Amino acid sequence: MTPPPYLYHALLRPSILQILRAAGYHGARTSVLDSVTDIAARYLDALCRLTAAFAAHNNEESQTGELVPTIVDVRMALQQIGALLPEKSELEQMYNGVEDTRGVDAFVAWAAGPVNREIKRIALDGSDEATDYLNALKLKHSKNDDDSRYTGSLLGKCIEHGHVEVEGGKYHSISVWEEKMKEAARRPTTPPPLEKSEVMTGDREDSRPPSSGLSSIGDQSIGDIMELE
Repeated sequence: MTPPPYLYHALLRPSILQILRAAGYHGARTSVLDSVTDIAARYLDALCRLTAAFAAHNNEESQTGELVPTIVDVRMALQQIGALLPEKSELEQMYNGVEDTRGVDAFVAWAAGPVNREIKRIALDGSDEATDYLNALKLKHSKNDDDSRYTGSLLGKCIEHGHVEVEGGKYHSISVWEEKMKEAARRPTTPPPLEKSEVMTGDREDSRPPSSGLSSIGDQSIGDIMELE
């Protein structure tokens, strides 16, 4: 894994600080904090890659052509990465006929328990409207609860571009042109229709039989040709 860009590393550091604070650590060296942040980034990257891989194997592409992971894909990724432990082997579970859900139960208990609740309390900084520390920070520094100043940036919503009309062409938009190209690619190719004169006389280049040098011999025999030579 290549080192993450400084911006993403800086956005992840507050979350690590809040988790450490909720765990009882109120101070750490910068090198230690950067190391823990890097480990968390690698862990999240591996989890996302595994989730995408399981989603590609388990699900079909949607109408938009994008794969949407399900909760099953996330659970399989968590199991693969070792987050849902303890757990018996799959062969042992099949032999006993009972699914081992101790790891999942422990994860759900942690997510709904006091430890995670304390992390949320520290992250939101007493704000009930925000859903994460970044929104809480934006609400804290915003005077009128308007985040339009962040539109088009990494911290805000994307700029929604209007529909672009294509003038002077057969198709009024690129999406329509794309659909027509896909239909043309799927449609079986058929030869062009013959004209009436070609149908009556059969006078067409591809309808003539292939000619060879022997067709010019006529009634002459091979012996006559040899004598002429």
